[in-house]
Amino acid sequence: MNRSDFPIFDYQPDLVYLDSANTTLKPRAVIDAVRNYYENYSANIGRATYDLAERATLEFNSVRQKVADFVGADLREVIFTHSATYGINQVAFGLRDFLRVGDVILLTEYEHNSNIIAWQKVAAETGARVVFLDEKPDLENVKIFAFSHVSNITGEVFDYDEITAKVHENGGLVLADITQSIGRTKTNLKNYDFAVFSSHKIYGPSGVGVLFAHREVQEKINPLIFGSQTFKKISRENVILADNFSRFEAGTPNIEGVIGLGAAIDFLNKISMNKISEHDIELTKYMTKQLEKNGLMQFLIGAPTTGIFSLNHPKIHPHDFAMLLNQQKIAVRAGRSCSDILMQKLGLDRGVVRASFGIYTTKTDVDKFIAGYKNAIERLAD
Repeated sequence: MNRSDFPIFDYQPDLVYLDSANTTLKPRAVIDAVRNYYENYSANIGRATYDLAERATLEFNSVRQKVADFVGADLREVIFTHSATYGINQVAFGLRDFLRVGDVILLTEYEHNSNIIAWQKVAAETGARVVFLDEKPDLENVKIFAFSHVSNITGEVFDYDEITAKVHENGGLVLADITQSIGRTKTNLKNYDFAVFSSHKIYGPSGVGVLFAHREVQEKINPLIFGSQTFKKISRENVILADNFSRFEAGTPNIEGVIGLGAAIDFLNKISMNKISEHDIELTKYMTKQLEKNGLMQFLIGAPTTGIFSLNHPKIHPHDFAMLLNQQKIAVRAGRSCSDILMQKLGLDRGVVRASFGIYTTKTDVDKFIAGYKNAIERLAD
């Protein structure tokens, strides 16, 4: 992978960026695409017929097809949101009419807080129950199953196809959070009713998310907000909502962000997801070997199969590690990483030090992290 594609390294050549599970750095192609919009055809979409607006509309709409192709979906199943968190909330609160008292909302203990809190709130409103997978529930009562494809703490990839099939068999719906997997490996959404991810996790701008909603289930969810573009007929007495993705996209969207997302997808396609996946797997194996070689495996949480590693030292606070690593220009995440339920289960109230890879990550970056982590132990463990 070519680090020269990322301008931040021109300004900070010594940067070791190991926080890609939090947000990815942006390639020049994405930055240029956003700048090009602002400089050459900055206008609103779908609301005017002059040249600038028509070009903006064309560029924006083309991204929907790019996203659909990228995740193996139909164009009509792609809904632009503000974030993956918003997408989860759209599904959760949009399904209130689908849930009844006693219905089970099944989650896993590996979920990001966003994929827990929304469901807890909806359960409280509807009388449904939130149950976690480690409680070994009866799947016959599950109406919603929401899970993360890859843990943002342990880097483990989860296969829930058997549970998904059982939930579908009993008339339930399934939502997959593919936020941590989509930029690392090929994604197939054929088994899911809903899926969410964020642009900023796959080298695109922040403030843009994607909600995949299978066409057969879109009618089951009610929009969270209403406004222009969401209806096909309005009168003094009533409104008839659009019967496609438009009803979920009220107001002026993050036009430049969506265009930037399109550029990010073009960028990834040019490299190829196969190569990106191979790079991630190679670095994951290398990191594991280096942890073993340097006697650090005892601090590793889980068994990563993707480039997300979380370490916990029993005596040293994660923030102290992060502070010392930062002094060496090594950027990592420290704390609970928005995974409080898993941290509670593991007894890690202070959280972890998380190092996560992107396509710009190198073996040298891994070596510097290992050396920095060991140095921090030597300085702080007494």
